[in-house]
Parts: sequence; C-alpha cells; structure tokens
Amino acid sequence: MSNVSEVRHLLVIADQKSRRIVPLTDDTYSIGRDPYSNILLYDRQVSRHHATLIKIDDTENDRPCYRIIDGNLQGKKSTNGIAVNGKHCLSHDLAPGDLIRFGNQSQANYHIIADSAELSLLKDPDSSDKDIKAPFPLEELLSENNIASLDEIFLEDEGANEEQPQTTAFSKQGQNPSLQSSKNQVSLADSNPNPIIEVDFQGQITYLNAAAKIKFPDLTKLQALHPILQNLIGDRTPKEGTSFVREVEVEQSFFEQHIHYLKESECLRSYLFEITKYRKRELKLTVGKDRYRFFFEQSREGILVINPDTKHIIETNQAYCRLLGYSSAEIIGCNLYQLLEIERDSFNETLEQITPENSYIIRESFHRHQNGSLLAVAGEINLTTYQGQEVLCLIVRDIRDRKQTEEELEYQLLHDPLTNLPNRELFKQQLGIGLAHAQRHEHLLAVIFIDIDSFAHINNTLGHSLGDKVLQSFAERLSSCIRAGDMVTRWGSDEFALLLPQIKNTEDTVKLARRIFDTLQRPFIFNEHRLQIKCSIGIAIYPQDGTDAEGLLKNADTALYRTKETGKNHYQFYSPHLTAEAEMLLRLENLLHQALEKKQFFLQYQPQLQYKTGKIVGMEALLRWENPAFGVIMPQKFLPLAAKTNLILHLSKWVLKTACEQNLSWQKDHLPPIPVTVNLSAREFQQPHLATVVASVLNETGLDPQWLELEITELTLRQNLHLARKTLQDLQNLGVRIALDDFGCGFSSLGYLKQFSFRTLKLHQNFIRDLRGTPEELGLISAVLAIGKGFNMRVVAEGVETAEQLKILENLDCSEIQGYWFSRPLPTKEATQLLSKIARNDDINSANFMSLPMIGS
Repeated sequence: MSNVSEVRHLLVIADQKSRRIVPLTDDTYSIGRDPYSNILLYDRQVSRHHATLIKIDDTENDRPCYRIIDGNLQGKKSTNGIAVNGKHCLSHDLAPGDLIRFGNQSQANYHIIADSAELSLLKDPDSSDKDIKAPFPLEELLSENNIASLDEIFLEDEGANEEQPQTTAFSKQGQNPSLQSSKNQVSLADSNPNPIIEVDFQGQITYLNAAAKIKFPDLTKLQALHPILQNLIGDRTPKEGTSFVREVEVEQSFFEQHIHYLKESECLRSYLFEITKYRKRELKLTVGKDRYRFFFEQSREGILVINPDTKHIIETNQAYCRLLGYSSAEIIGCNLYQLLEIERDSFNETLEQITPENSYIIRESFHRHQNGSLLAVAGEINLTTYQGQEVLCLIVRDIRDRKQTEEELEYQLLHDPLTNLPNRELFKQQLGIGLAHAQRHEHLLAVIFIDIDSFAHINNTLGHSLGDKVLQSFAERLSSCIRAGDMVTRWGSDEFALLLPQIKNTEDTVKLARRIFDTLQRPFIFNEHRLQIKCSIGIAIYPQDGTDAEGLLKNADTALYRTKETGKNHYQFYSPHLTAEAEMLLRLENLLHQALEKKQFFLQYQPQLQYKTGKIVGMEALLRWENPAFGVIMPQKFLPLAAKTNLILHLSKWVLKTACEQNLSWQKDHLPPIPVTVNLSAREFQQPHLATVVASVLNETGLDPQWLELEITELTLRQNLHLARKTLQDLQNLGVRIALDDFGCGFSSLGYLKQFSFRTLKLHQNFIRDLRGTPEELGLISAVLAIGKGFNMRVVAEGVETAEQLKILENLDCSEIQGYWFSRPLPTKEATQLLSKIARNDDINSANFMSLPMIGS
C-alpha cells in the first residue's frame, strides 16, 4: 500500500451550526460563508471566501499534506484573517493537530489518520509490527473534536474494487444480553482508548470496552448511580435518530459524553472523551485573557500602548508595524508625536478628557510612514490598564480604501453617469457658492438652460442607444464652448444647464449662445446617421432676474420655455411678463386638474347635415367646461393655454373615450350609425404612440373603428411630416376615418391630399362666414369641391349660418354642411332627440329644412 493510501486527511469543523468531519481527498478546497464554497462555515464573522486549502507534497515525511491560504486564489484576503495555533498568518503548511481559527466562533482541526486496518494493528497489543505508528494520537482526535461516531471516520467505503473494511458490531444474542466481543478478530471498539458503553432501555449495562472498565472500575457496581449513567434513562422514550452530547465530571476529571440511539441493538451507546486538559488550558487562557484580547483579537488593527504622562510608546503590535513600515523595535520608546501628525497642544487637551468610560473617536488622522509619507487612518483611543499600570491604548485602521471608495461614491452622487458632467446637485452647490461671491463682490452671474430640439423624435425613431450617443457628443461640444471656471451640467433628459459665475455684462452670455449655435453647425455623425442638432436657450442674469438660486433657476427655465414656444433654435432672456404667464399657466393647470376630478367637463355635439336628403351624416364632439365661478367656458378660452401643459393629453383622451361611448350608446338605441368626429390637438397628434392610445379606447368602449373620425388641422400636419405620415398610416390601419380640418387656410398643399388618404375635407369657416357670391369666392369654393370630388372625399362646409350661404353652396353642389343655420352644438340629451326625430322622419327633404328654424336656438 502506498503512503497516499495509508493515511487519510481530515478537517474537523466546529462553527455556530454544528461539529462535523470533512474528509479531504481533492487537491483544492474553498472555505467560507459563500453557499458555493466547498467547505461551508456558518459564522457571520467569516468572509464569503475566507480561505483556501491546497494539497502539496511534504518531502520531509514523504507524503502529501495541505497548505491553508488566507482568502481566495485570486489574492483577495479575508476580513478577519486566519490564525493557526494562535498565530495570524497569510499561509501555513498544516501539520497533524493544527488548530485553525477563522473567527471567534469558527475553527477547524487538521488530522492525518491511518487506514482502519492499520489502526487495528496499531491498537492490537499482540501485533508483531511494532514500527507502525499513527500520524497522531487517536485519543487526541476523538477528545478534541467530539466525534459522534467512530464508523464515520474509519469504516468508510474505500471504493468499488476494494473489500469492505472489517467492522465490529455491538449486539445482543438471544434474550440474555452479555458483555462480549468478536471471537474472530480484535474489536476496534474494544481496543479503542476512549470508553465506549452500551445500556439497554431499562438502564442495564450491555457492553463495556476495555477503556471503560479501566477508567470507571466502579461503573458496573454503581450502575445508574454512576455519573456516567445518571439521568441517562428516564421517563423519555428514546426515538430513532436521537443523539445528544453532555458533559460529566467523574472524580475531578471531565468527560464529553456523546450518546446515540441504536435501533438494531435496542440500546444507547455512549462515547466518552476526556477533556480535562482542555479545561485546564481554558483556565490558563482566562488568566492571560487581557493580553490575548489586546494583541490577538484586535490584531488586524494597529495598536499602540502609550504612557499617558510622557506620551512614549510602551508596546505595539505587528499590524501597526506593517501599516507604517517600521519594526516594533523602532517604534517602542518613540514619542507619540514622532509618528502622529497633529496639533500637539489641542490633542493633549483631548487626551486629558479621556477616561476608562469615555473613549475618543478619531475619524481621521495622519501617521508618518517609514518612507516619510503621511498615511490616513481612523481609530479610537481609550484609557485602560496594561500590566498593572494605566495606559492609553490607540487603535488605528487604514482608511485609504475607504477614502477612495468615498471619493468614488461622492463623484457618482454628483455626476451624471452617461455624460460624466456634474449633475444638478453639484450645480446647485456651485451656484450657491457663486451667488455668495457675486453678492460680496457685486458682479453679474448667469444661469443658462439649454434644451435639445426634437430630441424625443431622435429617441423614438433611431433608438435610445443612438440618443445616448447624441447626448454624450452634445455634452462634449457644450464643454468646449465655456471658459475655465464655468460649469456645464446635465440637468435631466435632454436638458443642460450652464453656470457662468462671473460675467462683465449680458453680452457675454450672447457671445456664448452664438458659440454654441456655431459649434452645432457641424453635423453629428454616427455610422450611417448624419444628424443636424439644434437647441433652444433660456438665460437668467443675477441680480436683475433673481437674487437667489431658486429664482434664477426658475426664471432661466421660463425663458427656455418661451424660446421653444417661439420657434426654437434661438435664445431668450428672461423678462417679468414671462413669469406672469407661467403663473397663469400653473393656475390654469390646477383648475383643469380639479375640473377633471370634479367632472366639470362635458361634450356637446354639432350635427353634420346632408341637406338634399335631410340625413345627419356625422356628429362633431365639442368640449365645454362648466366652472362654478365662471359658468360654461368655451374651448377657445382655455384649450390654447391647456395645450402648453401636459394635462392636454389627459383631457384629449377623456374627450375621445366619452365621444366613443356616446356614439355606441346611440347605436344601442337603434339609431342609424354615423361617425362621431373628435378633434386632435397638436400635442396629442405628436405622441409617438397615438395609434396605441386610440386602439385602447376603441377596445375599451367597444365602438367599431369605422364610426370614429379623427380631425387634424393643416398646421398640425406641417409640424412634423415624417411623424404625421407614420401616425396617420397606423390610424388608418385601425380602420379609423381621418378628416383634414381648416383646408384652404394658410399654406394649403395638394401634396398633403396625395400623401395622406383623408376621408373628409372640411372647408374653413372663414370662406363661408363672409360669403357674398363674388366670382373669386365661387371659383375658390368650386376648386375645393372639385379637388374633394377628384380625391373621392366628403367635403363639409363649416360655419353655415344663413339661408343665403346655404343657397350659394347648394348652387355649387356642396351637399354637406355644418353650422348654426341648422343647429348649434347640442347637449347629449338634445342631440339624441334630434337623431331620433330625423330617424322617424327620414323622408324630410331639403325644402322642409329650408323652412325649419335653427335647432338649439
């Protein structure tokens, strides 16, 4: 048998959870608190990757052994380190019996044991081979580590191709138990130097090994009165799998008794391990606990023991020596102030205030390294007793890693991760400093807000990844435009802020704005994409536009908002009237929120009439606001202002949903199905997912898409033709009708009619309101009607208020009208009554309508 197979390597673990034995067979083991460690330790003081075991060759003893290393194989050390036989180390070649500590409550013993067959020879007094020696005393292993079962260690299967080791069984024969051992071989249990005792469930001894007889000669006589068997059998009924450990004292000797329930033998087996010497060792350690705690429990932190009167160093530890690069001989005897860089008089006053109950925390101080540099440390100094005299104990720890981490964290907290520019928090800090300086020295300061025009369109069409690259490149160009001492900040999303802490006059900000516009003349190129980026700028100046940070920021933002309103790609200085308008918008937004919550909005419906047949061919939904203080408010009074707030989107969706629900209600009342028309605001139409919103409303209300008509103006269409093309296509794919409102007003283009498939064309009411029948008017209306007919579209004349206007339109063959001549916008109830009336009198012709009074007047 080779040396490798003659011995086994064991690690006996003791931690907060249990005591257990780990056979070591592999070349490498990871030890720690991490669930994926090869050897898992249950102790919160243990690091996740606390230590590593590596198998090495022991050339001296001609056999392999294991080396333990602090931390993992990548070089990362544990937090609390490892100590072998009481000494801290980074690595150690283990010898049998070595005690390894991983923390206050986790330890392991390393052992090498012989093969079970060899152990039988070892313990057989008749063995002729006197030279065979176990690598360590067996009783030492068993007593020190409280092994629960000998079988677990020695009687393990050696492999599929080897014979099973011989084992010793403890059992009864027949109905009369007797004390006996195997007749064919020396019993491993009988030759074990540790006492092994078996008793039946009535408390009668059924087996004693030789060690038990020697150790406890009066055991058989005293039976249950002996300390070993006292309280072993009581009212409790043993259960399968039961095992427990207790400590007993026998004639000033201490034993740890491991008790196991054996089902087959119907008995309780006890293994006893003498721990008297460990009790004595604990007593010795208790006597020296002050020094132990002083130099070992805190050994990872630097320690100085100082004479409180002379400030000379009495003692130090290796952690402090390693930290500063000195030997202990160089430090002991030095004055504290030769190492500590601090104002001496004030620190002496602090030291005088320290008492045993009142230590002093040092958040940061500097100690002089052996190479002359200053090392930042934190620590604590307290007054205590050492070797019978009162001393100051200074405990320090290296905080370089912590300071670096704090600096990195502070940078992350104050900078934008995408552009690496300062964020708004750092901007506000610097603005506060700049304002204090400007007030003190009476000079101007500027805050500038910058917004990338149409950035949302870039994100929506080209993707957020490219959008991020645009922001990064834009930030670089902004940074190239400012002076030293100025600050560029990413304020949020596509908005940036500039701080000019000192300017001579407002012209300095104008020059900066022009530099920014000039640098943006160069296109931004990202692979195949070539983008022309533009921006809007708002400027506020201290002190005329605000004397505090909040006022300047608010006013610069107000100026930016006005720039975007007036055409973008320009700059705007703040002026007081902008604030008045902003306050009015805020007040209106609050009122609109309340109106939505209190259901103050309602819809009226204006019919579209095909007067030759007398049929109503459509209803246009018109929004109204009934305010308790002002009565009914018409949309032209509040919608333009509402369109400047985000609330317009919520309001528009409410209109769309309410109109769809009402149209479906008419159909359920068996009224003829007609389309209901809903106007889309520019803000609503520019939503990238408008079609999704419309589809959601149709699905929620259950209205067939063909009975919904969405109306947009030419102006809305022109604002973003690319987006309009996609949005209209998506809406038409839903089956929704599209109407072009206000045709003929402004820059009407026949190209729109060719690009987009409109179902309805609405003549602007300006054509109709002043209609007198002049050749120019007739020619223009005839042309629009011909265009509508050519593109197969309905043409609806808006604003028909008089019979004369109707007569002219009839002569021009314009058959569909909308206006006060036939009906004002009607509340829901009256609109329903009108539809019912028309449905009952479907034979009414145009002559009848010419004599009808205006409905809803």
